[in-house]
Amino acid sequence: MRKLNGLIIDGDEVFRRTIRIVLEQAGFTVEEAASGQEALEKAKQQRFTLVCCAYHLPDITGSDFCSKIRSVAGYDFSSVLVFAQEDNGRMLKQALLAGATDVFSKNDLDDLKVYLNRFVEREQRKLSGRVLFIEDSRVLQEIILDLLTDMGLDVDAYTHGEEAWQAFQTSHYDLVITDIMLEGAMSGISLVRKIRRLQGENGDIPIIATSGFDNLSRKIELFHLGVNDYVAKPIVREELRQRVFNHITRYQYMLELQSQQRSLHSLAMLDELTQLFNRHALREFSAKYFSEAVRFKHTLSLAVMDVDHFKSINKEKGHDVGDQVLAELGPWLKRFIRDGDLVARWSGEAFVFLLANCDRESTILLMERLQKRLAQLKPVNVDITVSIGIAIMDVGSEHNLNSLFELADGAMYQAKMAGRNCVKAHQDDSA
Repeated sequence: MRKLNGLIIDGDEVFRRTIRIVLEQAGFTVEEAASGQEALEKAKQQRFTLVCCAYHLPDITGSDFCSKIRSVAGYDFSSVLVFAQEDNGRMLKQALLAGATDVFSKNDLDDLKVYLNRFVEREQRKLSGRVLFIEDSRVLQEIILDLLTDMGLDVDAYTHGEEAWQAFQTSHYDLVITDIMLEGAMSGISLVRKIRRLQGENGDIPIIATSGFDNLSRKIELFHLGVNDYVAKPIVREELRQRVFNHITRYQYMLELQSQQRSLHSLAMLDELTQLFNRHALREFSAKYFSEAVRFKHTLSLAVMDVDHFKSINKEKGHDVGDQVLAELGPWLKRFIRDGDLVARWSGEAFVFLLANCDRESTILLMERLQKRLAQLKPVNVDITVSIGIAIMDVGSEHNLNSLFELADGAMYQAKMAGRNCVKAHQDDSA
């Protein structure tokens, strides 16, 4: 974890103590200075993560201090906060122009606390992710490799676009950093173009382009190609570090959100007990079955299956056993049906099958075979039988899910009336 240390500069001891408490609560170790000159001497001796300076100092102004500390080695990109008692726009503008990172009021430290929380989170967070890095300068490659690995990232580094493209196709990455001008037949531009032609997550991966040619028209063209960011050489470590951090965290948040959305979609589509599609999913997916049956002129069968005497199972053996029966039955039914067919839990102990390109005779044979094999299944050692009703949408007939279900459901009740444990087809009592 990165060590956080702060330097507070103010001639007012009471205010120094107040800021010290706020910084220490945020996780900083703190040193104090009563004047700008004292603070500059301390800054030369050690590197502070955060500098908090009053605008009015005993020896120099806050603006002068900001200019001077920026000239101290290692403080080019440090966070320097200026605190003022009064709200003077011109004074605050001078501080920002002189190098202050931000300006806060001494009278209200709530904004400072929010800033510190975000600062600490940013500085102490270790990234986890994988970067594809392409740079044909070995010296620059080593420098950036050190930066990326120090951030906690795994890096695959290449000097040629062809090697990088092969790696990209076989691995998962969270970021691509590529030089535009590369040795070999594939330039960085060609690599970007290939990645953006891909579909799905791989095609959306963030890409940072680097180049020694800081040309406006070139940058615009790169953004047209699909790069997310552009960094001109010579590369500034802190700038690249923050850009990498932003792109990877944003991309990972997007993937996490998409994963959550897929999970929610699955939960909305799946029956929790049987892990089969539920009625909502059946209604959504059935449209494809009906439209393809009409388009390709083939039959479509719908079967309704109901477990016989299921209320007696619940009553005699308990609802937990009844649930276990259904929980074992769901995966078994999924394995039994053909590829391309659909089975869903309709409600309670009732299930619905959509069987594509399956005529009346084939559907009856399939359901009778299911019935015989279920007699041998004995989920949780419970003997079960089922009653099944079938309805067929022949070529040229018009049906939707509701109308075909009503016919199959009526046939299923005929099976119940015929003594259960049998298969009945609509308008075919002999089946």
